[in-house]
Amino acid sequence: MEPTKAIPEDTSQGEETTLAHRKKAGLPMSRRELATITPGELALADKIVIEGLEVFANHGVFPEERELGQKFVVSAVLYTSLAAAGSSDDLEASIDYGDVCRTIDAFLREHTYKLIEAAAEALAAELLDRYPALWGVKVGIKKPWAPIGLPLSSAGVEIVRLR
Repeated sequence: MEPTKAIPEDTSQGEETTLAHRKKAGLPMSRRELATITPGELALADKIVIEGLEVFANHGVFPEERELGQKFVVSAVLYTSLAAAGSSDDLEASIDYGDVCRTIDAFLREHTYKLIEAAAEALAAELLDRYPALWGVKVGIKKPWAPIGLPLSSAGVEIVRLR
């Protein structure tokens, strides 16, 4: 049995009337409704998929990695409702994946982490904070030039975070 994501505060009483505009965008009507999404249900949700975004940034355990920088390959799955965008053919009813790619690129260039686990965690939090229509996000970061001294195509991490 998969756990549901708990939201620490319950302020959704009465939100049903103040957040009515959210229904048009295919979003949950209240935080209470959003809190009932399980990881299993999230897997069945609509998604925007970004794969193979190359970012040159300064992350790594070794000082040389942080000083010289290296290539990272980022993937993201944005879980949201695409019903309104699909029926209206209007970008305003969706999440602009071009904007998301620019956000990912800028975020990873502006911040420095020793571990790609920390970079992925912070990036997922940034995406959830910046794009309120997201129900959850899967972030993958691969490091094709990982300095391990053995041949490999890449080393990486993948995390899933719910709102």
